[in-house]
Amino acid sequence: MLIEKKINRFLEALNKIRKFIVNLESFSNEENLNKLELMLLSFIYQEKELIMSKLAKSLGISLSTATVIVDNLVKKKLILRKRISDDRRIVKVLLTKKGENIALNYQKKKKELIEKMLTMLSEKEQENFILILEKIAQENEERIEIKKDRKV
Repeated sequence: MLIEKKINRFLEALNKIRKFIVNLESFSNEENLNKLELMLLSFIYQEKELIMSKLAKSLGISLSTATVIVDNLVKKKLILRKRISDDRRIVKVLLTKKGENIALNYQKKKKELIEKMLTMLSEKEQENFILILEKIAQENEERIEIKKDRKV
């Protein structure tokens, strides 16, 4: 099969999956959070507390963008800032109880959708699918690291 046909099949399948995943992006919560805000809450939830620079780097956004999002989430009383006494330049962020509840509900919703997707596949297909995703993720991480090294 020509590579162009494979690319077209891939894009078609990806668009169909995207429609399925849109449910997750439209996760409803009382705070009307956008996707990036939900991702940020979810990431802090997994790590418990983070310094701002690590948070920005992990989400692939600039520190200034992370700061704006954190400002909004602080105003909504979903996260707290905590300064390190040794170095006041370093700021940690952690979830409030309200933020933790939203992050937990978002995680549950993600897991439900992933489970629905995986149950469409046999055990062997599930394993192969996950292995392929891990391979693509690993390759992309390595490419990003190579690009960073070239810039330095």
